[in-house]
Amino acid sequence: MIKEKIIDFGILALRWYLVFYMINYGWSKLTLSQFGVYDPSILEHPIKDIDSFYVAWHLFGRSTFFNVATGILEIIGGILLIFNRTVLIGALIVLSILAQILIIDIAFTTGVQGFALPIRIGGMILADLLILYYYRDKVIIAWKNLTSGITTKFRYKWWIFLILPIVGFLMDLVFAILTMPFKMLLNWIAE
Repeated sequence: MIKEKIIDFGILALRWYLVFYMINYGWSKLTLSQFGVYDPSILEHPIKDIDSFYVAWHLFGRSTFFNVATGILEIIGGILLIFNRTVLIGALIVLSILAQILIIDIAFTTGVQGFALPIRIGGMILADLLILYYYRDKVIIAWKNLTSGITTKFRYKWWIFLILPIVGFLMDLVFAILTMPFKMLLNWIAE
């Protein structure tokens, strides 16, 4: 009983560890204070001479939409980790966000920052996976519910599946035509 309580407390602590960082990262994005290059002289060099870290952080910092959207998602993921009813949804959201951050950090930060950021994010991913593993019985039930019994309502001949890529392409063309007025309106507003 004591061992189970210690493990349960450890999982609760991991949840709050992730809550703290996700809300902190999200808030820094909402306040537009995470990204950007703080030494503008770096950007005066030819782009081929600038480390990819500074280029990436400069570009991330230029997009308010990117910062607000990712900040909101990080905060939502962190908040969902707080409550027992939503911990699994929060853990899955946070896992997808952290996986993306890990890819970005490996791709862009190791030249200047070394492996400190990828290792930190890797630790956060491990914490998230431990949470999911702790609640694995619920995760397995959810997985089975989401993946079993899914089919189309009707049966189709085999050759229908051969033409579906063409149908998909044509649907993309139709959506492009239908959304053209909205694109033109948004471009006009942005000017």
